[in-house]
Amino acid sequence: MDTAATCQCGKVRFKAIGRPIVAASCYCTNCQEAGRQLERLASAPPVLDPDGGTSMILYRKDRVRCLSGRQHLQEHRLKSDSPTRRVVAACCNSAMFLDFTKGHWLSLYRNRFATGALPDDVPTHRVQSAPFMLKLIAAWMAMGFRRPRSPDLAG
Repeated sequence: MDTAATCQCGKVRFKAIGRPIVAASCYCTNCQEAGRQLERLASAPPVLDPDGGTSMILYRKDRVRCLSGRQHLQEHRLKSDSPTRRVVAACCNSAMFLDFTKGHWLSLYRNRFATGALPDDVPTHRVQSAPFMLKLIAAWMAMGFRRPRSPDLAG
């Protein structure tokens, strides 16, 4: 199953191939601060959920493709040396994904997917449980323990 993620104005489009690893909401201080910063950009759509969480769908990096609008992608980091960067479609300031550059997965912001676009059986957990960590490791193993570049940097 392929799923589309788009920015608010439609100029940036991604395709996520296959089933996601997991759906999650993060409540860490960094995600909340980054969410507030990104929401302050001109005409930016919401990043944070009403309860303060950041909802994301995690996919293997090798299963996400930028179909259009790559030239609009712009990274934001809380600290210049942070391995975590958030990528925004600058055309409409839509937060598109979070990339932990040392990881093998990409966290696409849930609100970039159309309502009902994801299957009902997307796995979700309340905490970073052992099954969550095993799913991340299994996905990495399936990739031959590679860490591909993020889709906005791949040619």
